[in-house]
Amino acid sequence: MRFIRTVLLAALTAVSLAAQTSPTHPPGSIAFNAPNAVHSMDPTNTIYSSIQITNGKISALSNTTIPNAIDLPAGAAIYPGFVDSHSHAISLLTAQSLDASGNPYWISLANVNVMLLPDCATPAPGSITCFTPVKTQGTVNNLLKNAKPNAAGWILGWNYEPSRLGCKGAYGFQCPNFENQTKKPVLRQLDDLQSQYPVLVTSESGHIVYVNTLALNSLNICDVSANAGANCYEPVINAEVEKKLARTGQLDEDIAVYALGYVENLLANDYAGGPCAKGDKTCDARLLDFFGKQIRSSLNLYSQLGYTTVQEGAAAEDLIRIYMATAQALASLPKPAWLPVTMAFLEYDGTTAANFGTSVANAQAMSTALASGGFDMFVAGMKAFADGSNQGYTGDMSSPVQYMNLNPPFTDGNIFPQPYNGLPDYGSLDLRTAVRAAHTPPAGTGFPLWVHTNGNTAQTNVLGVLETNKEEGLRDVVVHFTMPSQAQVSNVPRERIGVTFLTNDFYYYYQPLCEQLLGPAATANMYPTAWAQDSKLHYTLHSDASVTPPSPMFGVWVASTRSYQKQNWLPPLSENCAAAVKTNQKISRMQAMRAYTSEAAWLYNRENSIGSLQQNFNGDLVVLSADPLAGADLSQIYVLYTVHNGNVVYPASGQPFAYVPVWPK
Repeated sequence: MRFIRTVLLAALTAVSLAAQTSPTHPPGSIAFNAPNAVHSMDPTNTIYSSIQITNGKISALSNTTIPNAIDLPAGAAIYPGFVDSHSHAISLLTAQSLDASGNPYWISLANVNVMLLPDCATPAPGSITCFTPVKTQGTVNNLLKNAKPNAAGWILGWNYEPSRLGCKGAYGFQCPNFENQTKKPVLRQLDDLQSQYPVLVTSESGHIVYVNTLALNSLNICDVSANAGANCYEPVINAEVEKKLARTGQLDEDIAVYALGYVENLLANDYAGGPCAKGDKTCDARLLDFFGKQIRSSLNLYSQLGYTTVQEGAAAEDLIRIYMATAQALASLPKPAWLPVTMAFLEYDGTTAANFGTSVANAQAMSTALASGGFDMFVAGMKAFADGSNQGYTGDMSSPVQYMNLNPPFTDGNIFPQPYNGLPDYGSLDLRTAVRAAHTPPAGTGFPLWVHTNGNTAQTNVLGVLETNKEEGLRDVVVHFTMPSQAQVSNVPRERIGVTFLTNDFYYYYQPLCEQLLGPAATANMYPTAWAQDSKLHYTLHSDASVTPPSPMFGVWVASTRSYQKQNWLPPLSENCAAAVKTNQKISRMQAMRAYTSEAAWLYNRENSIGSLQQNFNGDLVVLSADPLAGADLSQIYVLYTVHNGNVVYPASGQPFAYVPVWPK
């Protein structure tokens, strides 16, 4: 998620005047006894019976009892704190943001329980406090048609996903929906539902936004919005295609990101009573509080799940500064508080490859600011997009993997070149330009490049560029790595390139991807973790929240079972797709746990400080109620403690907790 610079500067100015209190939790000391249950996840998977953390660092690992340590209950187990290898942290609970009167700004249109909410006691589609899956387009339409505008005067729908909606024995793109514009552009569909208020609906993929006419005009997009002003937004990538598409009411890729930021800033100003006048410190503080609440609530959920390092997977300078401001504001309270995790940022400005050097300079400046300010945060790398999402038809494809069941707008030759095979962002030449800028900036240290890669053409381009990297100490990362061939996996230079798999996506999207978008041959070996394991690649598992839920135990379960969801509102899986599911891509629970710990640390080039429990490593660990490697039911395992830099950060009381989190499926 990206925010608009001018709206945020007032809040940042206010924070710069705050008391200069350290924004990082002072290191703590703690010890645990857990006989034969302290899993170090070091290179030899050594198991201990006790662990001591002193002043934020691991000072002792032993097979003897430590006096005065916390004795864990039988069956509990200790692991390194989980390391998130790709998500968008602030967006996880965006839909739960409330106005100044405590009323929600958003309506949930989700059919995946990304926010890990409890089931609604009685069905309540649209709720942001409990979960009832939205199963049909009819429910979506009713929610939007009957909605009242929020305090900012908009109607906002969150995490809509047409590929998983059912209708009279069919589903997905066989049914009327906003993505299938055969009968009517989505602009007109939404106008028919609401013509008096601007309407904006986000997709679960994060790559698409749908709007009605009033919203489109409010967004002030050059050559698209009626009466677009001098300061209108000009798309950066695929500008002419994106503007033509936007006129149908569908906003893809960088226009979608822009639209999300635009709306978030409208909500922030409404919450603050702004826009804030210069010097209005009360308004400034409320503006910061709006974004700060989203950050704190999301990171608290990550901490509850056992994470001690969390990623913000597309962060411009403004968003990084909001994190800094939030941390500084918390530390300056009369009773100081701190963010419960280390934040890893992928710097992303949504720029062209030709201007990528400017983004690198921003990343260098932010790295310096984070280090000099003592923040528990770092810039992990530069983010680039090779393409979009497969379920949104914007992954970059080529034969033999090509999209099926294409409908308008993708079949419209006035918008897209035909035959349509996706919407690439950075091709090979652009990627080469970006990687050179990231690796060899004019001044300072270079950064690895993390590349969002879904389609088969995109991954071929990305691998072809990244495999030429000879920069010492820089580890580039392929994000998602959806459908590589076995040969491509085996040829990845394992010491210079890491990969991270969105295996949760296989669980939620296997049926529509197999039956409606790509076919059995293309989807059988999606997210091939077993091939990566056989090739000794450094690979991890990630959630891409808010696309899928960020539960590590759920990710371990999906990767070790290759299960896929059988939604009760959809038809049974076809015989061809059922037969094509390849369980040979399963990995063991141990391998999956390493993907969330030591292997994820390797991706950040921090395997000598986090991701395993070793002498003098950071005091980051998670205490689980049961041991996932001892055959425990993963859905029933909960976190007793999350410890970060020697401090118990979850639960806040410091006492062991017994809350079984919502199982995402």
